[in-house]
Amino acid sequence: MKDLKDVKKVYLLGIGGIGMSALARYFKGKGAKVSGYDKVSSPLTDQLIEEGIEVRFDESSEGLDEADLFIYTPAVPIDHIAFGYVQAAGNEWFKRSEVLEWITKETKTIAIAGTHGKTTTTGIMAHLLHETRGDVAAFVGGVMTGYNSNLITTRKPNYVIVEADEYDRSFLRLHPNIAVITSLDPDHLDIYGTFEEMKKDYKTFASRAELLIVHEDIAEMFDHPNKRIYGKGQTAEVRYSNVEVVDGAFRFIVNDGQQFDLKLAGEHNVENTTAAIAVAEELKVKVDQSANAIGSFLGIKRRFERILESPTRVVIDDYAHHPEEIKAALSAARMLYAGRKVGVIFQPHLFSRTRDLEEGFVESLSEADEVILLPIYPARERPIDGVSSENLLNKLSLKTKQLVQKSNLVNAVLSLNADVVLILGAGDIDRFVQPIANAIKTKSNVE
Repeated sequence: MKDLKDVKKVYLLGIGGIGMSALARYFKGKGAKVSGYDKVSSPLTDQLIEEGIEVRFDESSEGLDEADLFIYTPAVPIDHIAFGYVQAAGNEWFKRSEVLEWITKETKTIAIAGTHGKTTTTGIMAHLLHETRGDVAAFVGGVMTGYNSNLITTRKPNYVIVEADEYDRSFLRLHPNIAVITSLDPDHLDIYGTFEEMKKDYKTFASRAELLIVHEDIAEMFDHPNKRIYGKGQTAEVRYSNVEVVDGAFRFIVNDGQQFDLKLAGEHNVENTTAAIAVAEELKVKVDQSANAIGSFLGIKRRFERILESPTRVVIDDYAHHPEEIKAALSAARMLYAGRKVGVIFQPHLFSRTRDLEEGFVESLSEADEVILLPIYPARERPIDGVSSENLLNKLSLKTKQLVQKSNLVNAVLSLNADVVLILGAGDIDRFVQPIANAIKTKSNVE
């Protein structure tokens, strides 16, 4: 383990990733000189450069001789020139999860895990505690709208809030004082092999915390000596109720008392907010203070983000890439825009996930009125025989469904009858969000 107090110069390989960029900002805030590499420029790398962080997009050894901490993401191929150059000089590369391990050893930690909901819950919790206590640092797996950043920090935080990622078993490196688990469904079976193995690691993660805050649907899975349950049922100790849509916000009551108004859409986000409220209670935040803070939270980019909203046309961008997340996005749209036709544009993410969760994808996508699929985004994977978007499309029980290439996506969207369009996926579909919204604006003549 490195002593982070001695780190003066940091180099990050894959600096444009959502997790890596937060680390870059963290060390920059600590006064270190920060530089790094990423394959392509993006709005996030543009922001890093504006903040005084040097980012290169060509494979080079530039900046490597100066650094005393080298951090990498497995998303960067092992044959990148930087790997060999650093190792030849007798230096060592560390994963992002290893660096978070060191940070969470130094400071009391609140870690949020879950197959889905962890990014939004982390963002809500970070905002709530930043507004009410002010003594937290937070690493969020998405860009918070009100902050235009994935990092909240303060000079001397008493707590650090981190998103605990189960991919590659990274969350087992963390040292949480408080662990939150929002959900647990089969995913990342390319890593775990079986759902049972995945459950075992979640139980190990939970056992490391002094306090476990867990959703009611999965609470029985965890035998923890200090466990608090949240949800809407009778077993929940922190319970929400009376959910309704009021002026575009989701209003609800917690523990039959305090009213909350949440700008984020969907009952799943009411659940996420209740988890954050449960943590705030443990940290002695008054419930009326929590309500005020929740009312000012503006959300996270690509988490049911309303890109276009008019009386006749709506475009929503969401990171949903798991069947349960697709269901949640559709449910939120149905509640918020009752009686309107909903179309989904979905880019499946990973061949293995599409294969392992095919039945769930078919069920969730079939709840839409119309569906457009893109080819599977492979990310780190090679194609798997018999696994394709075409096979998925053929199993959807919908009259209006089509598979299109990216080059024809905008025209295909304009052919839909739906006036509420959800753009879903974790690949590069986000690049088409604004072109789609602009095309719908032009065709529909809306502002």
